[in-house]
This record gives sequence, structure tokens and C-alpha cells, in this order.
Amino acid sequence: MKQRYGRNTAKITSCATLTVALTVTLSLGAATTAHADYYSGGMPSRSFNVKAVGINDTWVGFLDRGRSNWNGSGAGTNIGRKSSAKATFTAGRYNESWYGLYSPSGFRPINRIFAIKVNAKRLAEKSGSKMTEWCRSTTTHELGHALSLDDNPNTTKASLMKHNRNRATVQAPLSYDVSEVKRIYK
Repeated sequence: MKQRYGRNTAKITSCATLTVALTVTLSLGAATTAHADYYSGGMPSRSFNVKAVGINDTWVGFLDRGRSNWNGSGAGTNIGRKSSAKATFTAGRYNESWYGLYSPSGFRPINRIFAIKVNAKRLAEKSGSKMTEWCRSTTTHELGHALSLDDNPNTTKASLMKHNRNRATVQAPLSYDVSEVKRIYK
């Protein structure tokens, strides 16, 4: 039952996002929407808690670094780590090609939670000698989705949310990411 509810919520959220995007595009007469970097799967506020699930101290450290990267960025976030949180973070060796996966469920204003999975296998295959840096970058990026930031924002500015970022050097939110979180959570 829970799983079906999550899928229906994702479908409703996707339809609502598409409707809003089309409405903005049509009303502005533009080919693209304003602020294409907004992700409707984010949390209702910039303050929330997440719990570490089934990971060792190294991965808990990556989660804590990602939280502190956001909390110290000036974006006004307060991301805590509590064992009672419903939002989860885990890591494992998955056969899929993604580095990190953010999966929201529930309705944003009512009962939104998320699950973040980080793919240690894929990161190890691609990071070379920079595994630690890539893990920090990926974890902080996935927490960015919880802060309503979408992948590959429509900007020429550098962003943690771009897939083509240098994961060895971009491990924390950049000024564009911080300004967007502030704009979204006015």
C-alpha cells in the first residue's frame, strides 16, 4: 500500500509540475520556463532531519559533511541527523549507472519524506583516486534535491546540481545554489 501511494504521489507531483510549467510558458509566451532549476520533490522547508540507514561510519561522515556543507553555506538550511527521522540516507553497491538517487514520497506540504541512495560501486568505478571527494559531492548534491533544486539548472553559472561538474572540486553548494535555495524558500 505504501509503495502504491508513493507512485501515485510521484505521478500527481509530475502532472502538477508539468501543468505549472506549461502555464508559465504559455502565459509568458516563452519557449522555456522561468527558474527551470526548481524541483517539486523537495521538502516543504529548509529545515528537516534525515537518518543514516545501514551504513558504516565512513558513509555517516559523508552524510554529515553534506549536511554541514549546506548548513554552513548561508542558504539558511538546518539539516539535522536523527535516528527517528523518516527521511533516509543509505549507500550500497548497486548495479545501476547512477551515482546518487533521490526518491521523494508523500505530499510536499503535508507528509513529504525522501530516501537517498548513493551508489558506492559506480563512484568507485569512475572516481579514480578521488573517491572521497566524489562521495562528498554526490551526497551534498542529493541533499540539494531535498532543498528543491533540480538537476542541470538552466544557468551558465557553476552549480553543484550540474551533472557535468567537477566532482573532485565541487563538493559544496556554490553561490548560485545558495541563492536558489533562498529564492525558493522565501
